[in-house]
Amino acid sequence: MTEPTDVAPQRAVAGDWTGLVTLCLAALSGLFSVLALVVALHGAPPPVAAAAHAATPNWNANVRAEPPLAGDAPRLLVAIELLLPHLPRGAPFPRAFAVAVALASGDAEVTRLLLPLAPAAAEGAPTLRRLAEDFAAAADAAVLAEMGFGPDAGWLARGAAATMRLGASLGAAGTPGLAALREAAALLAAGDAVAAEAMLATLPPATAEALGDWRAGLRRRVAADQAQARLSALALERAQAVAP
Repeated sequence: MTEPTDVAPQRAVAGDWTGLVTLCLAALSGLFSVLALVVALHGAPPPVAAAAHAATPNWNANVRAEPPLAGDAPRLLVAIELLLPHLPRGAPFPRAFAVAVALASGDAEVTRLLLPLAPAAAEGAPTLRRLAEDFAAAADAAVLAEMGFGPDAGWLARGAAATMRLGASLGAAGTPGLAALREAAALLAAGDAVAAEAMLATLPPATAEALGDWRAGLRRRVAADQAQARLSALALERAQAVAP
């Protein structure tokens, strides 16, 4: 009967441990930065536009932007990844925006992409579905303005505006404003917010102004969608740049 022999454990390669420790330290550094900022921001969220501009680096056309340092990559990636989940949603995200801006301070490229999100962070960016659902009331107000009526027009004028818009949607000849509203509705239904905003930009000023808060929400949605695409691409670029 043979005695069991002890098998000597394999010794880890020193290089493997060094890479693992470096990765863990970078992740912990980013995590502690976020936790510290969240604790510091506890309470009422600061005005997001002021927070964004305060954190914006001071640059001008005569100053050459320095390339980001490799050591900054974890912090910047945390800033982007913290913000990305909020962008497809309709709810405001002032605290996440303030933390992302603070983490990205000093990086001109990331900050330039964050600044257009200030209105969406403060007020929210309605989803395309919500915008499409609310478009009828906004379009009726625009038709009333084109007819020379204000928002307090009576039921008869409102009925006439709705009938005119219905006729235009069925192909009846109408005014350029009615045609633009019809095309914008179709573009919204197709999910093209950028093209819908471009179509509404062709409306006369008084008609476009009647779209009011609804159009402001559309612009915030366009800004959020564009920022999501650009920030996602930038995060991938930065991660690949520091990958071993």
